[in-house]
Amino acid sequence: MRQLNITFHGLGAMPSTVDADEARVWCVDSVLYADLIDEARDLAAARGLPLTVTFDDGNASDATIGAPVLAKRGLSGIFFPCAGRIGAPGYLDVAALRDLHAAGMDIGSHGWAHTDWRRADDAAMTREIGEAKDRIEQAIGAPITTAAIPFGSYDRRVLRQAAPFGTVYTSDGGLARRGARIQSRMSYTAAWRCGAVARRVEKESGAARRIRRRIAILYKSLR
Repeated sequence: MRQLNITFHGLGAMPSTVDADEARVWCVDSVLYADLIDEARDLAAARGLPLTVTFDDGNASDATIGAPVLAKRGLSGIFFPCAGRIGAPGYLDVAALRDLHAAGMDIGSHGWAHTDWRRADDAAMTREIGEAKDRIEQAIGAPITTAAIPFGSYDRRVLRQAAPFGTVYTSDGGLARRGARIQSRMSYTAAWRCGAVARRVEKESGAARRIRRRIAILYKSLR
């Protein structure tokens, strides 16, 4: 069985501090964001696919734009803040994280400092995995069991060190396998327009494409 996972980053007006890489995945059009959520919800229902909407980086717009759109539609999401950014200008603070959690949204970890985990040494990974998990759990007053891997960059070492998380979300695209520990996601980019979700799901209908993606994920997991 398959599952549809979609991830967003920043929403609405883009701060001047956003760099070029982050701008590429920032959805400045909040109406388009809502339309894409509707599209994903309807498509998932029509195809019998579970839908998970996730948000990386912990931008303040997660609380002001992201979550309200979901709540209005009776949907929940998973929010992945970077622990080291909690309370920084433009990012979620402790109160916002607690409000999201109290509203029935799930909270996970995106590490500490948005570092490429494949390039991080063991000392850095201790902060990225363990210390970040502890900081976010203290913020919301509850345990967390999921992580979103920064940049979608992983290998077997990363997956081994991320053992405290039962589920890890990547940026491999396509549809995920329901119940799998590694959950691939389709990531919004500035090129998306209405219909983008449907087009990407349609591409995944072929068995050959699904097999290629599974092989790619297996390769990353073992390298």
